[in-house]
Amino acid sequence: MSTILILEDEPFIALDLEETLVESGHRDHVTLSTCKDASAWLDAHTPVAAIIDPRLSDAICTTVVRRLSDLGVPFVVYSGEPDSLIENEPVFGKGEMLGKPASPDQVIAAVTRALQTE
Repeated sequence: MSTILILEDEPFIALDLEETLVESGHRDHVTLSTCKDASAWLDAHTPVAAIIDPRLSDAICTTVVRRLSDLGVPFVVYSGEPDSLIENEPVFGKGEMLGKPASPDQVIAAVTRALQTE
C-alpha cells in the first residue's frame, strides 16, 4: 500500500496538497483534520509517508507524530512555525520542515525526499 497521510485542518490547504499529490502521480492519499481521527486511522493503516500540519483543530498532534516516528514512517512537517515547534516537541525534528506557504514543486520535492528515506 502506498498511501500518503495528509493531516491538515484548513480545507483549502488540504485541497491544494491533494491536487499537488495527484498531479505528481501520488493518487493514493487520505486527508484527516483532527489528531483523534489520525490516531484512529493509524490503528488500522500505516502510510508510506505523511504531510503534517502540527496544529490541528483539536490539538497539537505530537502523539500522532511520535507514532509515525515509532512506525518508521517518514514525514514532512508543513507549518508556519517549525522552529518553535521543534524546541517544544523534539519529535517534530525527525521530519523534514517545510514552511507555509510552499509551492507545489517544494511540496513534491519534500515528499520525494521523505519517500527516499523510508
